Amino acid sequence: MGLGLRVPRLPLDRNVELIGYGVFIKSSGILAIADLHIGYEEALSEQGVFLPPLQLEEMKNVVKGMLDESGAERVVIVGDVKHEFGDILRQEWRETIDFLNFLKEQGVRVDVVRGNHDNYLVGVLKRLGIPFHDPYLIVDDWMFFHGHKPLPVEGFGENVRNIVIGHEHPAILLRDDIGARLKLKVFMVGKYMGKRVYVLPAVSPLMPGTEVNVERKIMSPILREANLSEFRVYAVDIDAGFFDFGTLKTLREVS
Repeated sequence: MGLGLRVPRLPLDRNVELIGYGVFIKSSGILAIADLHIGYEEALSEQGVFLPPLQLEEMKNVVKGMLDESGAERVVIVGDVKHEFGDILRQEWRETIDFLNFLKEQGVRVDVVRGNHDNYLVGVLKRLGIPFHDPYLIVDDWMFFHGHKPLPVEGFGENVRNIVIGHEHPAILLRDDIGARLKLKVFMVGKYMGKRVYVLPAVSPLMPGTEVNVERKIMSPILREANLSEFRVYAVDIDAGFFDFGTLKTLREVS
């Protein structure tokens, strides 16, 4: 595979950058991504909705661009590699192996943190020699945790200062005066129990996201307990770049 897509980047501080749909931590060389939901097309077909299996190649191109841009040495997938809750589907098996082999071919170390969709994934990972961390991975002062459950007790320790989660698939919905609508995936960055929390958007192009600027139920227990209105919202469009929308409170007031 040649060069991936040219993806945008946004430095947040000297050690942390948002790159494409991931968070890059310079000190550890880690690129964290989440929510691939490989095999979603097959799951939809079983419900009578037929889509061509296109998301795998799109995700590989985007992630390749993120690796090219960051120079990451390690990729941590923060949950939901696959989509189906039950036994692994044929498309999931084939495409999960394809995607993980693709990452290994880039010369990066790969780790997977268990998400709520990742049942029956351990066999695939063992076959490929990829570590499976259940329910979290800690590297230096960073905890990588999918976010579908309350924060593990280890996350409250003084050694953990930063938490990266997925699960929420955050997005914002924008409308103009004539009723046109635009949905953008977003990162959310804020505080929870004194820790800095980074909420990742879904990498899957078939997961447009949950509009956090519209009042609705929040999925992650961590975010339900946090002061979400003070989280900062960074929208991302792979072609157009990053947009800082300020705090969620401000964004909701103007939405």
